[in-house]
Amino acid sequence: MKAKLLFLFVTAALLAGCKKSKYTTEPQVEIKSVKTGNITIAGNQGKILEFDLTVTDKEGDLQDTIYIDKLDAATPPCSTPNELIGLEYKIPDHPSEANQKITIKVRFASITALNYATLPGNNCPGSPHISRFSFVVKDKDGNRSEKVTSDAITLDF
Repeated sequence: MKAKLLFLFVTAALLAGCKKSKYTTEPQVEIKSVKTGNITIAGNQGKILEFDLTVTDKEGDLQDTIYIDKLDAATPPCSTPNELIGLEYKIPDHPSEANQKITIKVRFASITALNYATLPGNNCPGSPHISRFSFVVKDKDGNRSEKVTSDAITLDF
């Protein structure tokens, strides 16, 4: 009986230690949080939208670009879509190390603000400004992550 229990515990310990690594050659991107708010600069008031992305990479060469698409998600769709395709965001410089995990903030504002990309207003007055954002990360060796897309976000600008 003791031998069976010992075999069971050893097997359980081995299985627990054999977790698959989440670090791969292709970067992995995950949207950790989305935040909206207000901003005031030199008396001008505007709205902000911030994404916190977690990116992992086996080689640690996350020194390139995030490609961003802003897709119209209104129902029914707007006749003049509120879309921006192919935005590029340079990943800030940071130390490289194997099995790297970094957090990147991607920021948008409805007014011109330092460290924020400017998003235009709604092309369909009278209809809600609803969008989805998709992100693809490319590392220094040219490896690309799979596309990750946010839930629909109502923008009040």
